[in-house]
Amino acid sequence: MDKVLDDFRYAVRKLKKSPGFALTVLLTLAVGIGATTAIFTLVYDVLLKPLPYHHAEQLIVMEEQVAEFRDIYPTLPINANHFVFWSQNAHTIQSMAVMQESSMPLGGGARPLRIGVLRTTPGVFSVLDSSPLLGRAFSAQEAQPGHDHVIILMDQLWRQQYGSDPAILGKSVLLNGFPYTVIGVMGPSFHLPVLETFASADSTPPQPAEALVPLAFATEQLQEKMGDFNYFGLARLVPGVSALQASAEINALQGSIMRGLAPDEQGTLSAVVSPFQGALVGSNRTPLLLLLCAVAGLLLVGCVNITNLLLARAASQKQSLAIAAALGASRAEILRVGMRETVVLAAAGGALGLLLAAGIIPMMQQYLPPALDFRGPLHLDWVGAAFAVSLALLTAVFAGAVPAWKAARTDPHEVLQSEARLGSESSSSKRLRRILVGAEVGVSMALVLMTGLLTTSLFRLLHVDRGFEASHIVTATLNLPQKSYADKKARAAFFKEATDRLTQLPGVEGAAAVSVLPLTGDSWIDMIRVPGDTRPAMQIPSEHFRWVTPGYFDVIHLPLVAGRFLQPGDEGKNYTVLSELTARTLWPGRNPIGQEFHRGGQSDTIFTVVGVAADARTVSLSKPDPMMVYMPYWYRNDNSAGLLVRTRQDSSTIADAIRKSIWSVDPEVPVPAVNTMSGVVVDSLANRRFELDLLILFAISALLLAGIGVFGVVNYSVVQRQRELGLRLALGAQRGNIYRLVLLDGLSPVMAGGIAGIAVAFSFARVLQSLLFQVTAYNAAILSSSVCLLLAVGVAASLLPARRAASTDPMQALKRE
Repeated sequence: MDKVLDDFRYAVRKLKKSPGFALTVLLTLAVGIGATTAIFTLVYDVLLKPLPYHHAEQLIVMEEQVAEFRDIYPTLPINANHFVFWSQNAHTIQSMAVMQESSMPLGGGARPLRIGVLRTTPGVFSVLDSSPLLGRAFSAQEAQPGHDHVIILMDQLWRQQYGSDPAILGKSVLLNGFPYTVIGVMGPSFHLPVLETFASADSTPPQPAEALVPLAFATEQLQEKMGDFNYFGLARLVPGVSALQASAEINALQGSIMRGLAPDEQGTLSAVVSPFQGALVGSNRTPLLLLLCAVAGLLLVGCVNITNLLLARAASQKQSLAIAAALGASRAEILRVGMRETVVLAAAGGALGLLLAAGIIPMMQQYLPPALDFRGPLHLDWVGAAFAVSLALLTAVFAGAVPAWKAARTDPHEVLQSEARLGSESSSSKRLRRILVGAEVGVSMALVLMTGLLTTSLFRLLHVDRGFEASHIVTATLNLPQKSYADKKARAAFFKEATDRLTQLPGVEGAAAVSVLPLTGDSWIDMIRVPGDTRPAMQIPSEHFRWVTPGYFDVIHLPLVAGRFLQPGDEGKNYTVLSELTARTLWPGRNPIGQEFHRGGQSDTIFTVVGVAADARTVSLSKPDPMMVYMPYWYRNDNSAGLLVRTRQDSSTIADAIRKSIWSVDPEVPVPAVNTMSGVVVDSLANRRFELDLLILFAISALLLAGIGVFGVVNYSVVQRQRELGLRLALGAQRGNIYRLVLLDGLSPVMAGGIAGIAVAFSFARVLQSLLFQVTAYNAAILSSSVCLLLAVGVAASLLPARRAASTDPMQALKRE
């Protein structure tokens, strides 16, 4: 123990004499360990850490597949009829539940609030093995139509809206215009994920649940064997049963359902069963692992830099170590002496890295996309702390072992017989230092190239021809109280009055309502049957439907291709507008204007096509819309709708006027914070932006560290070669020749590392390609730009040492011993 303390004191004294060296190493380690620990904490939290439910490994997500729709919809939510059938007949499943997210107005305050509500069957509490902190869960009776006006509050809503009042149980709250009895309050540790049943990768996710209400199926829903597929399914397996066994049983039940289908409903049904955590992570797995590799690369670059610094420091201490060896010190003792400063620095850097990670993680939480925020607040736990400690130990071994080993293997006679006071660096040390610089340049090159590809991809996504204009549009999402707007006519009257009043505001060019705002998901998928088409229902094309008010197309500047748009004078008529793709698919080579179709079955209302709108990207930025049908709001409308206002004013100045206009129609309608349509576009790419911002940060840091590494190696080489450089100048060499000599010396490992980095990046091409949009992983322009950037960093890092070398006084250099 005394020897350890002596080593510690000696290392601290030595480091105090080199504060610049110690500070550089400490900061490099702290940043590398802190950033890596923070990203590891995120990856562990999302990918590896068990979900906060009892026996979370038993939880599975259940989805359906219809083979006839698989090319368009690989999986579908669950049908109500199928869910009940599975519940009654599945023996591999202990309990199951379905749920559906929505937003509803909550009254009782000065102004109504718009809150996220999860409608769920009572089985959700058994599936998640959770119960309210206060009160009780839903009963089976309360999941029946007419008995479902009870509510369970989430902890945050209970605290913020009701002041943590324990007497809230039994009281009524006004939800959706109806009185709901509060029967429970969930605990603060209960956290439900955001469910993205209809959302695409480039869609804004729905609002997180702030309250739970029973999901009651209507009688007609349960009678439709191939009705709507609307519900997110979650189940708990019987202990000892695998997801594969449950999948086999559910698919057998799907076969029973198919055998009972009517001839017109014949379709190939199957079920998809997957672990809950894997389903939540979804497409985010690859970007998260890429981030972890990137930050590990950053730490590797930092370690290489430290190794180079320690090699240079060891070269200046060769004589003292040689004297110790000549006096009888063993190689083990010299190795220990060589490692003690590294160990102290690694321990201090690890501690600083832990503090940095503890500060980064809460900041990272603020920018975390909702798709990754399914567990609650991130925090640095013992796993993250253990990871940081392990990193500190690894960096100590990685960075300090090579210099210490070289010092231990130094021949004392060779060093002591050297005439140079500083002793020139051996060729093996020079070669090793250049290899290490090449390695960090290679990692930096791979990071810069991948960042360039993803940045270009995001830029092209943001600037892709969307088919509509997002600028100068202000948006809001409205939720009409169900009690006041229970029928279609009342809702249509509200939307007409609201859009008329908004249009009259100063600076407003137009206003419209739509079932869902562009790029915020989808909610209505249906089939179209052209008269005379006798194919079974499952073989009929399916389309995405949106109901709109007549001004919608003008507000978002969606081009007209043929015919005309819906007009206020069309009210009451079954007119519709189709997208180009829909028109071409239904009537190839024919004029679609005036054509008729049924929505769904043969007996449904006949609609007449009056216009064709251009195809756009209102569902996802990454691909054109599927077949789209725009229905008039007087035929169908919902309590939830998106509002769009095109204005010449600044969005911040008109927001209050929009709220007042809506409240002038009905003060009980909640109007949340308004957003610009451009903001909605950006929000739809939240996942990509979060991952890219971190990758850019890592790439810049790696470039900076690589530049420091090149500078260190070239500068040290200049110091070691001063006599040689002085001799060259004395013999008539021009200063330009010295500049060229030093620059080539610095750029040779940069070029070698750059080539290696390109090879590494190209090895990830297949993974990267799945994350890119309209750019190939082998893009020549991005590759050449990355190479130029890396060369610029190498030149910049070599210029100062080159200038120092060129200004060497030949006489002074030759006089040195």
